[in-house]
Amino acid sequence: MPELPEVETIRRQLAETVTGLRFAHVYATEPSMLRDCTDQAVRTRLPGRFIEEVDRLGKFLILRLSGDGEYFLTLHLGMTGQILVGGPTSEVGPHTRFLFALGGLGSEPAAMEFRDIRKFGRLHLTSGGPAPRIRLLGPDAVDGEWDASYLTARMRGRKTTIKALLLDQRNLAGVGNIYADEILWWAEIAPIRPAQSLRAAETERLADEIRARLEEGIRLRGCSISDFVDTVGRPGGFQDHLVAYGRQGQECRRCGAIFVRVVVAGRGTTYCPGCQK
Repeated sequence: MPELPEVETIRRQLAETVTGLRFAHVYATEPSMLRDCTDQAVRTRLPGRFIEEVDRLGKFLILRLSGDGEYFLTLHLGMTGQILVGGPTSEVGPHTRFLFALGGLGSEPAAMEFRDIRKFGRLHLTSGGPAPRIRLLGPDAVDGEWDASYLTARMRGRKTTIKALLLDQRNLAGVGNIYADEILWWAEIAPIRPAQSLRAAETERLADEIRARLEEGIRLRGCSISDFVDTVGRPGGFQDHLVAYGRQGQECRRCGAIFVRVVVAGRGTTYCPGCQK
């Protein structure tokens, strides 16, 4: 599933390539992936609107649009979603769920495509503000205003595991399964620990590693162990730097113990019982 670094990679590319362009035509929509709007609304209200800004909160892309009234296009990539930008085309592929023609004064025509094999992605077209579900999210895990004291307050009295707390987007927006395993390895914290059991020094390490690992993922343009590609179809590079995720049965590079796999919060989880305590 695309997590914060993958979505930030897409956001940066979209900000460079589609800001200032106008939606000229809607070639394809997938009604089952729409929220807070209808198929007809997408087809009639998008054309003619310019993309003024491309923002992000956690795993959500937020496009602020111009025109009559303040409209927002909020996108979530789900598990297998991809956003691709290329030359003008009206060709709808087998996994194309949304296809938009874009244009603008002095700009070459372009197409923006939302592909999704499993159709778990979501598209919201709303007025007055981004998708309502955005309001349920905690601060952005990279750009948000939070620190170790914030984590301490969120963990206080919580018997849930620390990994489950990291995956809960109401606490911090953007951390998913892959980066949670990496963060907890670097912080030397076992994912099965009750959140309330973390000591002050451990919480400080955790806060540092959340930002450090996510920023590394952004620098490497995301993790492509499955479906993720950027807007021109290139894979990211973070998968070549994984130290914990998916390494069950292998030796830990820090202590030499063997990684084990457990299930935490319904997600496959890999950690080192030798040095993650």
